[in-house]
Amino acid sequence: MAKPLKNEKRKQKRKAKAKAARRAVHDRNRERKLAENILRFGKSLTRRQFDAYCYCRMPLVRFTADEIEWYSLFENKLLGIVIRDVTDNDYGFIILGRDARRLFRCIEVGSEFHATPEMARKALARKIYQDYLGKVQDIYPQDDEADAGFDLFTDAIPENEQHHGYKILKNEPRFEAARNIISEIANSFVDNDGHFEREFQSGNFQARLWELYLHIYIHNAGLLVENNHAVPDFEVSHFGEKLFIEAVTVNPSENVKRPDLPPPQTHEEIEERLNDFMPIKFGSPLYSKLQKKYWKKEHVAGKPIVLAIHDYHNDNAMTWSRTALSEYLYGIRTRIVNGEPFVESIEKHSWEGKEIASGFFYQNDAENISAVLFSNQATIPKFNRMGKIAGLGSADVKMIRNGFLYNPDPEAIHPIPFSKDLDDPDYEESWSDGLIMFHNPNAKHPLDPNAFSDISHIFYSEDEGFHGYHQPYDVLGSITLVVTEAK
Repeated sequence: MAKPLKNEKRKQKRKAKAKAARRAVHDRNRERKLAENILRFGKSLTRRQFDAYCYCRMPLVRFTADEIEWYSLFENKLLGIVIRDVTDNDYGFIILGRDARRLFRCIEVGSEFHATPEMARKALARKIYQDYLGKVQDIYPQDDEADAGFDLFTDAIPENEQHHGYKILKNEPRFEAARNIISEIANSFVDNDGHFEREFQSGNFQARLWELYLHIYIHNAGLLVENNHAVPDFEVSHFGEKLFIEAVTVNPSENVKRPDLPPPQTHEEIEERLNDFMPIKFGSPLYSKLQKKYWKKEHVAGKPIVLAIHDYHNDNAMTWSRTALSEYLYGIRTRIVNGEPFVESIEKHSWEGKEIASGFFYQNDAENISAVLFSNQATIPKFNRMGKIAGLGSADVKMIRNGFLYNPDPEAIHPIPFSKDLDDPDYEESWSDGLIMFHNPNAKHPLDPNAFSDISHIFYSEDEGFHGYHQPYDVLGSITLVVTEAK
């Protein structure tokens, strides 16, 4: 009886081994299939979609590794990147999770590099399958978060005190894309004075929107934001060289006896406003910032200072007021007379009894301001468009953008009109669109234009006149039509 019993045990062992071998093959095949298709865990992202979530890149990292592929994993709880090491020309991966501020940051770097992107992608998928499947967390604290961040769309003030722009962003389905991208940007924004949420929801809504715009532009330009002080608003590093940016806004008049004018209706009215009304509107906040004397602060002394200004004095002004700023800053006006450019000096600007000297860059103490940065793009429609093309809004919302582009033809005297459907796969837009840097010819600490290489720059000197460079086909102004398509 002993021999048949032994044979039975051997059979059982062989069956068990065969079963284990089949299971091992099955597991290896399953792992291989999962590794070959990382999209089982999420979805592929475009670079623009990934940028809508990721604000943690250190500038120098961009020069040591190229990002090849981007992934959203486990319903956007994790992000994955396949990278190429530019030194060794091999491939690896990075996994990012949200920290306590809900900012996506690196939580794991692949321990090995591979010969091809496909091999790195498989390694990323294996890591996700082995270590994160069924274990993914909402938050991966990194123990260095300054605070828990903030939610801009949770009411901090009563509804009757809320700005109409905040109400639009919070409540209107047409602006879901703007709301979502602003929420992501806010995760990386440092609130040094502790009042940002309340001011974003109240009468300072547009000023805070401008700060968020500058924050995301600075990040996308590859600059390092080191906000260690409450003022100026942004402490920025360009390859170790510090510069400071203070946000400035042109606001609606608070004087009920001297309210702002209604939007101009004709070319003649625009011309009249550009000559005197708008230079005064720009001059008041710029002069107020000049009186702050930021250059006397220890952490600012000896560094370039940029005043970044945006015109919010009425909803229509953003499409036409930019020319007035240049004339006020330099005290120079250029017009086309009989088909030829005519240049004249401006001594002062006068409007309804108020008078200011022209030429901001030539005023006392203005030599401490290195440049003035201008945009007419930091608006709710801009954030809505950037959110839509990043895939953060409803597909049922359609946007058509109409406006005018800078004409690069040196003989041109008129801009180029355009009309674009944002659903067009060829549609392109960036945070740098419409930004223009006016450099101070008298600056004590001139600003390096290479720090802002993706925007337009204007210089002036008596010998050379106006010179510099515009980004080709830069947007001068636009209006966006937003509609919800019927299902």
